[in-house]
Amino acid sequence: MKFLTRKKSLLLAALTATITMPLAVQAAEPVVLDNITVKGEAITSATEPITVNTVTSEDIDGLKLLRPEQLLELVPGVEIHNYSQGGVANEFEMRGYNNCGHGGDAAIAIDGIPLNEGQSHADGYADMNVIIPLEIDHVDVFKGPSSPLFGNFARAGAISFNTKKDGEYSTLQTSIGSYETFDTQYVFGRSLTDTFRNNTALQFATTDGYQDHSSWQRGNFSTRLGWQTTQNLDLALSFRMNKSIWDAPGYIPEYQFKNVDASFHQAVNAEDDGGNKLFTTQRLDAGYRLTTDSKLLAWTYATEQDFTRFAKFGYDAGGQTEKHHDRLVYGAGTSYNYESKFAGKDLNGVAGIEYFHEDTDTEIYNTTNRVRTSQSEDRNFIIDTVSLFGQIDYALHPLFKPWLGFRYDSFGGDYTNKDPGSTPFSENMNDYSHLSPKIGFHSELHKTLDFHTSFTQGFAIPADADKYNSAIGNEAQTINQYEAGLKYTPSKLFTGDLVVFRIDNLNEIQESFPGSGIYLELGETRRDGLELSAVLKPWFAGLELFGDLTVTDTEIMKNVDPTIVGKHVTGVPDYTSNLGVRYRAESGINTQIKWRHTDRFYIDSANLESYDGYNVTDFAISYNDKTQNGTKWRIGADIDNLFDEHYSQAIWNGYGTNNYAVSAPRTFWLRLGIEI
Repeated sequence: MKFLTRKKSLLLAALTATITMPLAVQAAEPVVLDNITVKGEAITSATEPITVNTVTSEDIDGLKLLRPEQLLELVPGVEIHNYSQGGVANEFEMRGYNNCGHGGDAAIAIDGIPLNEGQSHADGYADMNVIIPLEIDHVDVFKGPSSPLFGNFARAGAISFNTKKDGEYSTLQTSIGSYETFDTQYVFGRSLTDTFRNNTALQFATTDGYQDHSSWQRGNFSTRLGWQTTQNLDLALSFRMNKSIWDAPGYIPEYQFKNVDASFHQAVNAEDDGGNKLFTTQRLDAGYRLTTDSKLLAWTYATEQDFTRFAKFGYDAGGQTEKHHDRLVYGAGTSYNYESKFAGKDLNGVAGIEYFHEDTDTEIYNTTNRVRTSQSEDRNFIIDTVSLFGQIDYALHPLFKPWLGFRYDSFGGDYTNKDPGSTPFSENMNDYSHLSPKIGFHSELHKTLDFHTSFTQGFAIPADADKYNSAIGNEAQTINQYEAGLKYTPSKLFTGDLVVFRIDNLNEIQESFPGSGIYLELGETRRDGLELSAVLKPWFAGLELFGDLTVTDTEIMKNVDPTIVGKHVTGVPDYTSNLGVRYRAESGINTQIKWRHTDRFYIDSANLESYDGYNVTDFAISYNDKTQNGTKWRIGADIDNLFDEHYSQAIWNGYGTNNYAVSAPRTFWLRLGIEI
């Protein structure tokens, strides 16, 4: 990685610290520790006429969480596609887009730090394994290209993970599971003084895996120091590190998947797949209260990553490759936030600007069982992004609460190709830019019934080296979402949500399967959907019934290939549903059983091959109490895949067959949690 870019990263952080530290020493008397939010203090999901599903700390409490994406299974319309390939980021499907997480269909961030990789393992790849589940305070899931806080990759939506930043706590949680699986997480938060606090989290996990050659070890660490320097100025410095090493079983062909016993072994001619990763981030936040109604936020961050993956696709002898990505990112931004009243009505607004720089060195080698035989690629990619964002909402009348937002993104950069055996060359990135309007309103039809509707626009720029190919022009894909919804809350006993949406993608390009590097021009596509969820709390104390249903219909509307017009987009189920019961007794007994159904979906563009879907039931029971000295503890047991369904969450078509990643069979867990 270039030394100059590292110097820039350090200089940026040092310059921000130089500006803010003189203000910090102004504290002359004790002040109350405040809380810093990122990007948009005044942006709250309650005032936005879009779908924002929030998983709260109350929802998280008592769950067995080994990977943070498990929280997304609590969100209606999100379907996880677990590759079962160790530290490789999993994919999930949302709003009819099936390349979220492992590809570029969803923007993902932790405390305002983007996890998406603009030019790395897969375009838009975002590894949530760097997050410690126990440190999470809440997760906001913005459906579709709706939030002004997110630009590129937010075509299906955005996932914003937010860690604990206040409270006094110290929690240790250990889980022991089948296949020599162990997971230990520890988090604590302390106010060290009236003005200074620390939040820290650690995780270590290891497993031998339920398939041949599927061991995985990883460790995570994060810490955050918050300082209320004056009544008006607060600062926060955070650091995060992830180290991961794994073996991967690879995929298996259809005939092997259908033989249950054989499916837990590797395919013929499989090699020593796997990988390793070292990931670190640093972030500095500052918040300055200008008036009682307004606040100025500023932030800067840097990310460094060294990521290697060995992978083989297909079943002939040979063919393994090593992909190595050395990546440096830094960014900075500021926003003005306003929250007050105008003419006696609530008025909230935010406006901001952000700069993002990403420098990636990519080397690809032909290998045999992780031994390099030749090099095929040696490339450097630089992406610079400048973004403007803003929104305002005004509670003008209970029947009309308008909301207006925008997002403007401009891209530049350079591409250097030094592939072995070819003449080196450099190209500038095409000058992509896009203005994305957002508009809508809330309407309180009744004190128990809230209606919202919105039109929001997003975009997508070409993937990989195509961004630097002047022959394809500089037009970004345009994505339009239309949405309407009703929320019905007649009492504390029942809550129901109904949302309908349409997303038109005017020039969609989709990767044939994640990580393949092969992209299909789908042309104009349409996604129509319905999301229904409900929670019923009967009079019986502690009992809760919950369920959701998502129906999605996708269609290729226009394409240069007439044979796929009218076909469905691959990897998107006709519908998914969840149904469950949980019981939280005053005695300390907590139990839950949940059934999940995923319906049929197509796995090839001609819609000739499909997968019938699956049904999975999970069960959990726990008991919590406290000792005489007040120490709280919890012991629990879980059975995942209670009825031992043989299924796959990740299937793709290629190499003359359908290819499967085998999902976990029935798995047993014991867990212990202690609040120290």
